[in-house]
Amino acid sequence: MKPKNKIQPLYFVFPAFLIYFLTVIIPIIWSVGYSFFSWNGISDMKFVGLDNYIRMFFDHTFQGAVANNLKFVLMGSIYQLLVGLLLAILLSHITRGCNLLRVIYFVPCIISSMAICQIFSKMLSVQPQGLVCFILEKMGLEQIALLANSNTALYTITLIDGYKYCGLYMIIFYSAFVSISKDVLEASIIDGCNLIQQYRYIKLPLIKNIFSIVIVMLINGCLKTFDVFYILDNKSKSTEMVATYMYKTAFNSADFGYGSTLAVFLVIECLVAVGLINKLLGSAKGDEAGE
Repeated sequence: MKPKNKIQPLYFVFPAFLIYFLTVIIPIIWSVGYSFFSWNGISDMKFVGLDNYIRMFFDHTFQGAVANNLKFVLMGSIYQLLVGLLLAILLSHITRGCNLLRVIYFVPCIISSMAICQIFSKMLSVQPQGLVCFILEKMGLEQIALLANSNTALYTITLIDGYKYCGLYMIIFYSAFVSISKDVLEASIIDGCNLIQQYRYIKLPLIKNIFSIVIVMLINGCLKTFDVFYILDNKSKSTEMVATYMYKTAFNSADFGYGSTLAVFLVIECLVAVGLINKLLGSAKGDEAGE
């Protein structure tokens, strides 16, 4: 139903848009402006044109951070998507204690990143010996400093970050599964569908729009990840992300101009990623509609 007064809906949208404009659009425009200057926050700003952008593309630390970010996006997205989906499937088949398990799985999402990082840093510690190293020692295996080792740190932090957010995607998938009409599921059972066929041909196709939303959330969230990597920072380039490098450049090194350039790159990277995902998913839907 179309509203008779086309201007009236704008009154309801305007407050949200105003907050969005002040808290998102203005800071982005501000960062773009700073990216053309060299400024340490105290002395006068010096206009340097595109020098910060040229410096960014020849910066080896930045190149490494982009590579690490892409690895994390690939591993983190797949891990969180699959674990969230698996937990949702398990929950949808549990009748007793479902609410309790749902809360237990979701708790990491509401615990602060600092608390989770402290728990895992103690568990994975070699000196003093943490739980994981104690178990490895009892099994006769070599103790490994998973967070301090540059070969394992990225994979370990990916698992820790995934542990924190898997519950969120579990809730989204679980809500989608329970919203499917019982009449459709009962009809599939009457037609001879087993459990695997029910997921393959009915449940997963019916929630494909939820997959699109989750994939956008996952990739966008992984691209701008910051807190877990910053807290568990092992001073190694193997775990440097674009967002952590941007923060250290701007606030630890007091190079606000170059830090703003990295921030602009991060914004463009996220917009391009979301645009590509929407285009790919839109093309897939178009192909299905054509069929």
